[in-house]
Amino acid sequence: MYYKIFIEKILVKIFQIQGIYEIFQNFDLKKWGTVTFIIIGKILFFTILLIILEFIFNKGVRFIGRRIVYSTHFLWDNILYENKVFDSLAHFFPLSIGFLLIKPFFKNYHTIIIYLEKIFDILFVLIVLQFWIRIVNSIMRIATSENNHQTIAVRSFSQLLKIISIIFCILIIIAILTKNDLITVLTSLGAITAIVILVFRDTILGFVSGVQMASTKMIKVGDWIGIRKYSIEGTVIEINLTSAKIENFDKTITSVPTYDLISTAVTNFEVMRQKNIRRIKRSILFNIQSFHFCNQDKLKKFQHVYLIKNYILKKQKEIDFFNKEKNIDIRIDLNGRRLTNIGLFRQYALEYLYQHPKISQSETLMVRHLEPTPYGLPIELYCFTNTSESIKYEQIQASVFDHLLTAAKEFNLEVTQVTKKEFFLKNG
Repeated sequence: MYYKIFIEKILVKIFQIQGIYEIFQNFDLKKWGTVTFIIIGKILFFTILLIILEFIFNKGVRFIGRRIVYSTHFLWDNILYENKVFDSLAHFFPLSIGFLLIKPFFKNYHTIIIYLEKIFDILFVLIVLQFWIRIVNSIMRIATSENNHQTIAVRSFSQLLKIISIIFCILIIIAILTKNDLITVLTSLGAITAIVILVFRDTILGFVSGVQMASTKMIKVGDWIGIRKYSIEGTVIEINLTSAKIENFDKTITSVPTYDLISTAVTNFEVMRQKNIRRIKRSILFNIQSFHFCNQDKLKKFQHVYLIKNYILKKQKEIDFFNKEKNIDIRIDLNGRRLTNIGLFRQYALEYLYQHPKISQSETLMVRHLEPTPYGLPIELYCFTNTSESIKYEQIQASVFDHLLTAAKEFNLEVTQVTKKEFFLKNG
């Protein structure tokens, strides 16, 4: 019984082996290997031929392009050559020849012809995309050679155009691979429109911002701006579709979304720099307890000060006439009108600014009281230097306040200064 079972198993194995042999025999391995070798050989020869054609046409087009560029005096053809636009043109010729040679090379292999035609269609799309992007880059470089408000619109539009071109070419490649027309692919993408808008939200906002900045002439590359929201102050070095780069005065680079340049408060100092002026708006805090009326001895002393000599004589005559007309008893300080040390200092500071050679006399110039604080009365200087250069501006501002802070002592005015004891009492 066991012998019969063993014989049956051996027969089953023999039949299985016989079936595999028949499959291999029908498959004709030798013939299949020969066909495969022929196809691989043809593909290698076809590829080598395309590489040779690419090399020849690339060298030829470059040579012709170089001769054209060197023989003209135009700027735009140099830019086209530098951006390798002619190289992209050279790719069309070998690809066109290769596409025409597909059927003669592989006339007995219909499947390979179909796949190769798809590959060449995709290559044509990619080369057209490369050519188009290089053209757009060249146009942008030509149009943005000067920093003006149109530059922003050109740069934003060109970047948006490149993004749209890339998306369009991807859709064409999908249509080629799926054997569908472009309209069918676009229709199928309608369901994910909301997702596409969400993904490209910053791009859309950046493009709108660039067009708005160009039309309203708000900001351009090279402008000196300040953004209080981010505590940024520096020079705009680039405005593209999604972000703007600002070089701070400490030479660091800050990138902000382009949309923020129109959606947040931005201070543009460029007009000030064009006029070559810069504002000084700083105050000195005086102790109110040091304020007092000036007696005759003090007035005689101040009458020898060149800047306020005429002011004192004029005001004193005016005050004496008023007091005499009103029959006021001037033995009491509170009666009538009198000059004060803070008033004389304020006039001295004003005359000092009028006489200063580095302070612009054509712009607003004043010395004024601000609202009193618990620490004293601020006297603010509001004027403009006749330069916008930062180093010179800081030097002028420092020299003005160096002089006035020192001159305040001559008027018996006390500049408020918190001592260590007062600081610890306040914070302890």
